[in-house]
Amino acid sequence: MLAAYPHRRILVILLSCMLLLFWLEQAAVNAYWRQTFHAPSLLERLDALSPWREGGSLGGGLRRHSEALQQQVGGWDRRMIDSLNACCLKPRPAPAAKVAAPKPQASAAAAAAVKAVDSRLLLEEGLPVLLAGDSMMQGVALHLLPPLFRQHQVKAIDISKQSTGLTYPDFFNWPATVERQLAANPKAQLLVMFIGANDTWDMVNGNHYIRFASPDWEQRYRERIRSILASASKRKVKVLWLGLPNMSRDKMNDGVHYLNRLYREEVAAGGGRFISTREALGSQDDSFNKFMTLPDQGEVAVRTADGVHFTRQGQLLLARRVLAELRFE
Repeated sequence: MLAAYPHRRILVILLSCMLLLFWLEQAAVNAYWRQTFHAPSLLERLDALSPWREGGSLGGGLRRHSEALQQQVGGWDRRMIDSLNACCLKPRPAPAAKVAAPKPQASAAAAAAVKAVDSRLLLEEGLPVLLAGDSMMQGVALHLLPPLFRQHQVKAIDISKQSTGLTYPDFFNWPATVERQLAANPKAQLLVMFIGANDTWDMVNGNHYIRFASPDWEQRYRERIRSILASASKRKVKVLWLGLPNMSRDKMNDGVHYLNRLYREEVAAGGGRFISTREALGSQDDSFNKFMTLPDQGEVAVRTADGVHFTRQGQLLLARRVLAELRFE
């Protein structure tokens, strides 16, 4: 019957493949649905059926094997990138040493005093740094990788991932990811975090939600921040945590100001450094501004139409803000 109608055969094959995909990847579909729409997915109603749960178990096993393979391929990618960087991104030659006359002892003491009060994070040239966060970091990372390598021979490892945060670890677990990446890169000396644009929502706890900014929500969120900081601290990795900028929607703007307070308090307690980003984007208060005036360019757009992300100019300004916090020896 179906042989006489090829288009029906194609439709049956497509529907069968789609059902198989949902059966195996139900956990990912559920997590994505909650992350995006902040409500339980329709597939969760099938959890009471044993055959349906077996598909989830099988899919979880396949996913673990896939992640192991991805880590192996990621190792190949890193080695290839290192080779290409060594070939194509030539470090700047060191300036020729100048023979200078001996300076008075007072001048040497003054130089030592200036160096002692330099508040920038001291890093070692040639050792890698880790860039982590959501889509905000993805844009900024593009403008951090070249100058770090060209000027300081520092490889920046970008592990940022869009649509992620600390609110939905079932969708993407940042504390576990940071722990795994720091273990895989034992020479890393700095972790730069820029996250939170996807976190001004309620959390999922089983079959119910925990209201955003409630005491239970805050406790869980603080614990996830602390977990990231603890992973860095036990390996003596410095942490630079970027605060969230002002957002165009009032409710979200209020939420990011609340999150910034949590970041500031936990990062300070964990020995890291929190820096505000609003001033770099032309804001002096809690209001959102899409444009700012630059000395050599006049008025330029620094934020995109969605009121969350940054234009290329905004990304450059934030990258320079990060670099301004660093010094190398």
